[in-house]
Amino acid sequence: MDATDSNRQRHQQETRRTSKGRQKIEIKKVQKESNRYVTFSKRKNGLFKKATELSTLCGAETAVIVFSEHRKLFSCGQPDVDKVLDRYLVETEKVPSNFPPVTNNNIESQLANKQEYARSLKRLEEEQTVAKMIGNMNDMNEGGFWWDLPIDNMEQDELEAYKESMEQLKKNVITRLGLIEANNAPSESRIVNPFINLKEIPSFSFNSHQFQ
Repeated sequence: MDATDSNRQRHQQETRRTSKGRQKIEIKKVQKESNRYVTFSKRKNGLFKKATELSTLCGAETAVIVFSEHRKLFSCGQPDVDKVLDRYLVETEKVPSNFPPVTNNNIESQLANKQEYARSLKRLEEEQTVAKMIGNMNDMNEGGFWWDLPIDNMEQDELEAYKESMEQLKKNVITRLGLIEANNAPSESRIVNPFINLKEIPSFSFNSHQFQ
């Protein structure tokens, strides 16, 4: 064994001694809202991918339903969410005769739920666009605030997503300010800006002809 091999083995032994190996990631709520939104989108897409792989590899019929933090509904199913849920409803209706009968209210509730997640499917592409935009914000804006991003080069779908995020930010600020005003006495340290009334901030409006 020459000196080169001896040095290589010594380096490998030192690396094994100093390496901590694969570390377990602590599972806890992401505090920053923008990072939480990106995490939700990535994990949701990963969950949908796993369900699709399970169906492809094993021939299983799968349906996954997810509600976001803001109560938006997303779903994914193989071969189709409606078919899987219809089959589930049929199976659950096969109950003993001494069980209470299914009422019209239950049926209407089920139909309403199906209509709600169907509408949510249409919003999935938009949510993915928002997540992609927020995920690239730090790189695009060199770590600055996402609402300071330049909008001149944004496409229509990106502008619509940006508008929705701004509207949500406005609602969050107004809600937070209302809670502070309700729970605390007037204090100079609580004043965000005495010359701005957040409730007078105008809503955003984009028309399709603006992007032509």
